[in-house]
Amino acid sequence: MVRISAKHVNPFVEAAMRVVNQVTGIEVRRGHLSYKDKMEPSFGVSIIIGIYGYLTGQIVYSMDGKLAERLVDKMLEGKSPQEKKIMFLDCLGEVANMITGNATSLLNQRPDQILNITTPAIASGTNLSVHLVPKAALVLGLITQYGPIEISIAVEEKETLQEVGSSVDDGLLSET
Repeated sequence: MVRISAKHVNPFVEAAMRVVNQVTGIEVRRGHLSYKDKMEPSFGVSIIIGIYGYLTGQIVYSMDGKLAERLVDKMLEGKSPQEKKIMFLDCLGEVANMITGNATSLLNQRPDQILNITTPAIASGTNLSVHLVPKAALVLGLITQYGPIEISIAVEEKETLQEVGSSVDDGLLSET
């Protein structure tokens, strides 16, 4: 079974609910909680972000294409259909960045426990093959009136930066 602490998961749920609502006006509520033996998106649009620092792994935001289009429509109200099509992937990546950035801010409470995130990668379509971290994932469902969003979290806690720094100081660097 995945051993991911609630203190590492709840910030992603809180951030996703807040960001989606603030950016699009779409109401979001908590859904299911499940476990998967491996990271595997459930829907046709997935935004993948890596996390590194005292936690390492990946977060995958997965949703149906219709919901993704609805999110972009709400974010870009007033823009032409052509502009929305051009900006589609960038908008989805920005939402994932905002969610993950907010969650990592909530998790970065101690100076010796820092998290960073990678640039999002977006996969959209059918019959795609995406290689994700070979780890089990905790899957959190969110519910909107336009469809579900799944957040798959596959992270593991690493030693703190202070511990990493002291091991470097102890063996590799010496003063003269």
